[in-house]
Order: sequence, then structure tokens, then C-alpha cells
Amino acid sequence: MLSIILNIVFLLVIGLLGLMGAGGLPGGNKDANQAAEQVAAKLAPFAGIIGVVALVWGVWGLIQLLDIFSLISIVPITVIVSIAVVVVLIVLGLILAYPLLAQALAGAGGGKETLEKSLASVKPYQRPLSFAAVALAVATLVIYILARAGVVL
Repeated sequence: MLSIILNIVFLLVIGLLGLMGAGGLPGGNKDANQAAEQVAAKLAPFAGIIGVVALVWGVWGLIQLLDIFSLISIVPITVIVSIAVVVVLIVLGLILAYPLLAQALAGAGGGKETLEKSLASVKPYQRPLSFAAVALAVATLVIYILARAGVVL
């Protein structure tokens, strides 16, 4: 139960951080998008740490997923959503933690330009993955509530 609640919390947090970092909701109010960018700038140091935690949690979920993968014939929707949760946690965790990981790996070397180009190449995937994270958090919550009610998905 704790694992499911933590999955929901991590998905919501990294989804919302990803949306703020990507400039808010598309087609949203210009002032709201600017406010989201300002909040994202203030949370940037914490986004890297949250990204690392989400990455570690996703890898741990991948290890746990090996145990429940055999249940795909009994509860296919739950297993498929669990696979999607793990993938989104790992990928979005990597995107959010990228600046922190790059800084740790690059050290004081002159490879900062290459790292910036690499970040620019993965940045377009941040918004769709953030939407997916929020949607998966809602789906996981619904599946959890239905499972507690005795419905098998």
C-alpha cells in the first residue's frame, strides 16, 4: 500500500515539476505560464534532487515489477499501468535530474556545451511525459480504489 501511495505522490510531483519546467500548460494564460516558469526557476535545485529520487524509485519499481509480471494474465490493466509508471518515473526522473547528474559527472571539465546540447535534445519530451505522469497518477489512484473495493483489473 505504501508503494502505491508513493508512486502516486512521485508521479504527481514530477509531473507538475515537469509541466512547470516546460512552461506550464499549452494554451494557458500567458501570466500563468510566466508564473509557472518563475516557480520552476526557484525549484530548479530541488527538481534535480527530486529527479534523482524518482529515478531511484523507478529502478526499484522495475526490480519489483519482475515479481508481479507473472500476474499479467490475471490483472492485465494493473500490470500494464505499473509498467508505464516505472517507465515514466525513470525517464522523467532522468530528465529532471539531468542537470544535477551532468554537473556531478562533468566536474570542472569543459564539456558543459556538450551537456547543454544533450539537455536541449531531450527537453521536448518533458511536457508529454509530465502529462503522462499526472494521468498515470490518476489511473493508479483509480486502480487502487477499485482494488480496495474488490474489483479486479
